[in-house]
Amino acid sequence: MARVRRSALVLSVASLLCLLTALNGATAVASPAGGIKGDPQPELKPFKIGASNYAGGSVAIEPDGSLVVAYGSSKGKGRVVVCLLDRGKSKCSSQTALSPLGSDSQYGVPEVFVPSVNHVVILAETCCDSSSAGGDLLWTSTDGGRAFGAPVRVGTLGVDTAALIGSNIVFSQSLDTNGAEVESIPIGASGPPGSTAIAASKKATDIAVGSYQGGALVASDDLGADYTTYVEYAPSGDNFNASSSYKRVGSFSHEQLIAMSSAALLTRQTKGSQNLELRLFNGSSFGAAHAVPGTKGGGPEWFTVDQDASGRVYVFSERARSGRLYHLYERSTTNGTHWSAPVDLGDAVQSNSFGAALDSMGSGLVVGTDNGAAARGYPVLGPQSVSFSLKSSTIKKGRSTTGTGKGSPAGTGREVELQVERSGLWFIVATTHEGAGGSFSFRIKGTSAGKYVYRAVVSDLAGYLEYGYSAGRTLRVTT
Repeated sequence: MARVRRSALVLSVASLLCLLTALNGATAVASPAGGIKGDPQPELKPFKIGASNYAGGSVAIEPDGSLVVAYGSSKGKGRVVVCLLDRGKSKCSSQTALSPLGSDSQYGVPEVFVPSVNHVVILAETCCDSSSAGGDLLWTSTDGGRAFGAPVRVGTLGVDTAALIGSNIVFSQSLDTNGAEVESIPIGASGPPGSTAIAASKKATDIAVGSYQGGALVASDDLGADYTTYVEYAPSGDNFNASSSYKRVGSFSHEQLIAMSSAALLTRQTKGSQNLELRLFNGSSFGAAHAVPGTKGGGPEWFTVDQDASGRVYVFSERARSGRLYHLYERSTTNGTHWSAPVDLGDAVQSNSFGAALDSMGSGLVVGTDNGAAARGYPVLGPQSVSFSLKSSTIKKGRSTTGTGKGSPAGTGREVELQVERSGLWFIVATTHEGAGGSFSFRIKGTSAGKYVYRAVVSDLAGYLEYGYSAGRTLRVTT
């Protein structure tokens, strides 16, 4: 059973406050003149970015909300492709191919980070010219990822997982017989570090790097007889390149490491129901294990996890046992006890490795790759909901009732559509705007006798929020 074994990247847009401020005065997307069917989410459609190799890809978020994707190309000499995507778009606004040094080719997972405005760095493993400074390369861009300077050699470890912790990139590779080896470099590194830490001495088949309050979390598994996952922690201020900085904070028998993001650890039971398990780190230990809904029973399956800046955790799952075969599903939670309903992000049959980046609204992108197929983008949108009710569900012809509701997240001035159902399709019959706190109202007149179903719809901020559909409310108009 092949699974994702890497940490998902977490970066945030400026703040939730700025995003909600942007809602004011935003224009809703109107329904087609011929009506719409059901509750469509037109932006939740996978799209092809380019031809990828076996390694995997990653994504980061610029301060303005745009997306930077990095993946290994399957075309020509092994290179790292960098694609810039505007929110809500499926075509690269800019695309750059980064070539390794000499006759080397790219290996491992290219990791992309955005430390500050217009500052983009790419860390990738290349092989195999045997340079003493290593084949791990660091590229830097100062124009938002459109152009990069010459790469810098920063070590020999290899790159399968990485995390931006403060002003340092902490990274490692899987399948390491020496144990869970870790290197840390500053984002402006001019060469390799002076030493490499061994966070855990047992053979590391899988490895993932996370973070907690400026400290480094390193998870690894020893796929021997008992399939045990270990987690080590080096607090903020410690030397991440020193083995002595890392202390064990978790040991989980009969569990295979799947992925880690910030303080969220994802493992798979190797006995019994084979549930996917989520645990959250609190600074000294991990809390109780929480089964991720819809993941029991084993594979084939592929997963990753992302913890956004608010602390909410998102699990992305592609499984043969899912509701729709090999579709990518998203579920989220704040504490592992209560989970959101699954969101279908689309057909993922051509992806078997995933990387994710979400902002503080839970919106962003999942990048899926498959050797010789394609790097694909799976948009992730923040939830947007709307309530709606009728003051009276029955009125006489010629009389009126009031329909009221509230949008969430609230956006003063945002347009709200009132739609009515006719022959299985929905048509706009009125519009209004949200007031303070997201509240709105419609005056609905019974012009002719019959039974009518109404709903409220909100839709704005393309690439950030889902369309919000209220439940339908039935109005009976009598003679």
